[in-house]
Amino acid sequence: MSDIQKWVKRSNRKAAKLIRSSLGVHDIVYFDKGKVRVGTLQDGMYCRYGISCRGAMVSADPMSLWQSGPGACTREDVQIMTDYLNGTSSLQDFDFGSIKDLKW
Repeated sequence: MSDIQKWVKRSNRKAAKLIRSSLGVHDIVYFDKGKVRVGTLQDGMYCRYGISCRGAMVSADPMSLWQSGPGACTREDVQIMTDYLNGTSSLQDFDFGSIKDLKW
């Protein structure tokens, strides 16, 4: 099994859900290291660097929000993470194997 296949298998355990996908760029919400996170992946990316996380929350309280920079998360992102934490998300599951042309 290649490093890329191992990364896809490991990443699929994060129970990611697809927020939106456009022109090979995929925005997802997922659970990792005790936090729900929102991040971006794209076709042709180097998977060894992982998901580009722009925000995380440890609880449904908006005050628990961490952002990678000022304004990195929208109100919609916060609501998506809250719904994910509460188990009320209606987003479809995301398969990391659907990313095209992954590189190590």
